[in-house]
Amino acid sequence: MQRPSLLNATADPHEVICRHFNVLKPLLLSTEIPATIELSILRAPYAIPDAPLPTHVLFVESRFSSALPLLLPIHAGLYAASFRADFPATQSSFLPVLNPSAHTLTVPVVPFSVPYPSTLPLLFLFALGLEPSPQTELAYRLLPPSVVTEFPNTAAMAAILARIAGLESVVERNEGMWRNVLALGVSDGKVVEMVGTVWSVTKEARRMRGRLQGDR
Repeated sequence: MQRPSLLNATADPHEVICRHFNVLKPLLLSTEIPATIELSILRAPYAIPDAPLPTHVLFVESRFSSALPLLLPIHAGLYAASFRADFPATQSSFLPVLNPSAHTLTVPVVPFSVPYPSTLPLLFLFALGLEPSPQTELAYRLLPPSVVTEFPNTAAMAAILARIAGLESVVERNEGMWRNVLALGVSDGKVVEMVGTVWSVTKEARRMRGRLQGDR
């Protein structure tokens, strides 16, 4: 049975990944890493049939900034099948505890560090195979629609992006996404190729923007 796509134009990838694991988005109550966290399980009609429940929650911090951590549910087996980087080690022997009557699941929390945490939920959706959407959907999340419509003509994509306001924030986000891909060793070649293409287009747009400004 194919998973339903939950990622529309306005959806928050962090919320979407939680829904794919049939839990509500956990709240960050402290910047201290808790040993465990209690997750609320989604019930019908919001639950996805046969979706795996998380085995852990990742306490995601940046290697390069002081941004607030993210709490991301994850299934350790699914992670191992999707990334070459090892699943983070934990000293805890705590196993997930399901409370069916309260519709809660208590799981261990493990520290997790990546170059750019804010793009991690989006990367997980595609790298873990949770979203059945075509790879261009990932590109639409990283580049303006007017740029993606020129795909696969990367030269035309870069030329359009170079003239768009807010290029600096696009460069920061897409470089961060590419660094995450490299750091985690994404196994899905199509995801790696798409993010690599997006980053190449973004770099070229930055170069073209510099040349345009120099000509003024």
